[in-house]
Amino acid sequence: MIIETERLILREMRESDAADLLEYQSNPAIVRYIPWPEGNPETVQRHIEKTLANSKTSPKEEGDYLVLVWELRNSGKVIGQSNISIQSLEHRRGEVGWVTHQDFQRQGYAYEASLAMLKFGFEQMNLHRIVAEMDTRVPASAAVARKLGMRQEAELKEVEFFKGEWCDMWTYAILKSEFEAGLAS
Repeated sequence: MIIETERLILREMRESDAADLLEYQSNPAIVRYIPWPEGNPETVQRHIEKTLANSKTSPKEEGDYLVLVWELRNSGKVIGQSNISIQSLEHRRGEVGWVTHQDFQRQGYAYEASLAMLKFGFEQMNLHRIVAEMDTRVPASAAVARKLGMRQEAELKEVEFFKGEWCDMWTYAILKSEFEAGLAS
């Protein structure tokens, strides 16, 4: 599975990505609000193995998900990753998420990759609605969601006890019709 954008190649994770993944998965500021432990070579290797075993190139069943890393077209360096999953087959609802290497934030990469993932979700997975849930302490992720045309639908107070503290979460969403209208404008 490969999706190409102007600056990125979104592709399946490889064992050879370990060093690039470790650069951001070991950064406490990056993983603070993500359900991963702070990475080291062993945890990154387990993450790669789990992703390779469970990520589906063509998600079809409820609970199936696809993880793609973001490879820079000009250098081959992996600078982030996206995931998209099927939350409900009956309601054609999915969820998207992203994480960006600390040295490549605020350069439009999360937007570029996430736009491609939304397009994949609506066109290839036949989703009707895609949500993004994020910790309210990460306003940069909310900014990406808004730029994608997603609207904030909820702010849930103390919804999860996460890494030793209660956290609030935002839910952003976009419908297929809204996404298509945004592409047309």
